Amino acid sequence: MKKLFLIMFSALAILSLPACTQKKLSFDEVDTVPKKVTEAINPDDQLQMINKNGKVTYIVFQSKQDVKASLESVDKTALIKLDEVDANDNELKQYIYTLTIDESHDTIEIKVNGESTPYPMTIID
Repeated sequence: MKKLFLIMFSALAILSLPACTQKKLSFDEVDTVPKKVTEAINPDDQLQMINKNGKVTYIVFQSKQDVKASLESVDKTALIKLDEVDANDNELKQYIYTLTIDESHDTIEIKVNGESTPYPMTIID
C-alpha cells in the first residue's frame, strides 16, 4: 500500500510540473529596463513594442499626460488599454510596461483613449 501511494504521489508530481512553467497573461509597469531596450526606444513614436530575445515584450508609451493602463482578455486577444488623464505639467513622460502572453492568446491589441492604435515592433537581442 505504501509503495502504491508513493507511485501515485510521484506520478501526480510529475504531471503537475508543466503547469508550473506555463506563462500567465500579465501586464506590469516597470521603472528600469535593460540598456538595449532603452537604446531601441524611438523618441518620435508615441507607442512602441519592443521584444527582447523572443522572451520579454515591452510596451513603451509616451505622453504629456498621466496614463491609466489596464489589460483585458477578450477571446484570444490580449487587449491593452492606455487612457490619458489630465496632468499638472506639459513634460513628456515615458511609461514602460512588460507584457507576458499565455498560450490562449494569439493577438495583441492596444487602444489609446479607446481607439485601436497601430504600433511599430522592434526585435532586439
